[in-house]
Amino acid sequence: MRRFARSSVTAVLALLVGTFLSKSPAVADGYRLDFGAETDRGRDAGTIECQLDQACDGKLESLGLTVRVEVARGKSLYARVKLDGDNPDCCYFAGPTSSIFVVADKPLNQVPLFKGMGARGGLFIENQRVGALYLRFEFR
Repeated sequence: MRRFARSSVTAVLALLVGTFLSKSPAVADGYRLDFGAETDRGRDAGTIECQLDQACDGKLESLGLTVRVEVARGKSLYARVKLDGDNPDCCYFAGPTSSIFVVADKPLNQVPLFKGMGARGGLFIENQRVGALYLRFEFR
């Protein structure tokens, strides 16, 4: 009886460790990205399936935005996010810059979006906040 209990505990622990590791970016081979944006032009959202070490694009058609994401395989928990828009004065991240890094294993990333002009040379350009980009990663 005691031997059965010990093997049951071992099986449960193995299952819990396997479940934890299967969702870890360190051992995943890909991820699902739920993304959305809310701007002065409206709201849109989508979901894409992506592979590690490859750029992955998602479209927010109604807002005229393309989100490009790259997550490197390994111990890094950061994702590089690039934003392109069909309107040249929208949208940028703080700075103003068209790309940022976010923590990929955070439950939800909320990043402010701005419209105006991109950085030029050493000029500091203060842009107007127009909304936010939301990102949620699920590693598989």
